[in-house]
Amino acid sequence: MKTLSGILVFLIFAGFALANENSPADSAKQDTSYSAMPEFTQREPKSEKLPVIIPFAEVTALNLFVWGWDRYVLQKNYAKTGPSYWKRNFKEGWKWDDNHFAINFFGHPYQGSMYYSAARSAGYDYYASFFFALTGSWMWEEFCETEYPAPNDLLATSIGGTVYGEMLYRIAERAISKPGAGILENLFAFAASPIATAQEWIHGPSATNPGYAPMNWSIFAGAGRRFGNEYRYDQDANDRSDNDWNANSIFYGLDLVYGRPDRKIKEPFEYFTFNFTQDQSEDGMMMRVSSVGKLKNLNMRHNSSNWMDLATYLHFDTFYGDLVEMSALSVGLGADVSVELSNRFHLRMTHMPSYVILGSSDFNYDDVLAASDSNYEFTRNYQYSLGGSYKAYLEIEWKNHGKIADHAAAYLFRSWPNTEPHYGTKGYDFVAFNNFFVEAYLPLNFAAGLRLNSYVKIAAYERVEPMSRTMHAVNVYVRYNI
Repeated sequence: MKTLSGILVFLIFAGFALANENSPADSAKQDTSYSAMPEFTQREPKSEKLPVIIPFAEVTALNLFVWGWDRYVLQKNYAKTGPSYWKRNFKEGWKWDDNHFAINFFGHPYQGSMYYSAARSAGYDYYASFFFALTGSWMWEEFCETEYPAPNDLLATSIGGTVYGEMLYRIAERAISKPGAGILENLFAFAASPIATAQEWIHGPSATNPGYAPMNWSIFAGAGRRFGNEYRYDQDANDRSDNDWNANSIFYGLDLVYGRPDRKIKEPFEYFTFNFTQDQSEDGMMMRVSSVGKLKNLNMRHNSSNWMDLATYLHFDTFYGDLVEMSALSVGLGADVSVELSNRFHLRMTHMPSYVILGSSDFNYDDVLAASDSNYEFTRNYQYSLGGSYKAYLEIEWKNHGKIADHAAAYLFRSWPNTEPHYGTKGYDFVAFNNFFVEAYLPLNFAAGLRLNSYVKIAAYERVEPMSRTMHAVNVYVRYNI
């Protein structure tokens, strides 16, 4: 319950800090057209780009601080490094690690976001700041751990850190740039991106600050039931009775849209979306995080309701919890189409095929291998993967009344060669998510909805039987659009 309370408090706090200055909270109807969204308001920079030595020193200091905290306060063995380990790292090279999923796909990207924001807030652009995230990650891997430097950490920290770093930097800058911003907005900005906010307090707005951007976001919460869930090793096997996961559940989360999808962007992530959902029941927790940022686009716009946008996107998706672990860091293309069907109905459709740079999927055969091999050791419970992904979104809105929508995502993973744990089993994973929902708009920017979520996984690995898993949940929820 501490996690639930903490997130709810943060959402309430963020609502006051991020709400538009002229929020139509007292409106009985919701205006979801993009014509109602403001344009970007650029802040006047107070400084030129800072010398490169400043963000480089900040990245170095951050690594020294984290290493010192781990070594002398937490007394972690992996931080007890020194010249002998440095020599080994340069001599023997890099190896894929077996660290916990949350460390590799949440901890490392967040640490990378700090490296990134040090450069971004110093006036460097998106791609130059990525170089600082890459440099900070390389320094940490080579000098700050007794473990071998890991290529998976380098990718997750640098690319994942750039995704989170740019989003948090833009959200923090927006809070500070809000007209009449005060203590609340500054505290929120510091919580979102502490290095960038502190740098702004000292030097003023950077030469590349994005200013006050249009942003729509909402928080939601609801309850329902998981049903029809199955966990099979092959077609003839019985369901695993200890993992049927049929139970009542609650869920909560937020959806955020930054920027305008109907405009040509000038900089990467001038348009991005962020979605967070956490589902909790007596069987366990499942948390899904999806971040999608536009890198470059070609926009063909007739008006605010009729347009088509072709773009390249960077994705970072994570599904984590007691029941499922999966992640995909990918880059690809996208076609986003908006059509005014009539005076009452509006259609929006998006298709996004992508290449997975670094993927992972949970490995479900620990107990099978342990039963057949007395020397089996439990190590990493997920596989590193390459592959492809495809996302499709379809929404039909009945203006001022509600909408019906389906959001789907599918991933095909193949074990990254020579990265499998000691047991040597490798293969393929197919993972798919589908979220179908119907939502009715209510007065005061509220909405009520019914949703059906489905999760499917099929795995085929060497030396073990094929495995399939399905999970479904039906929920009712209330949303507040800020």
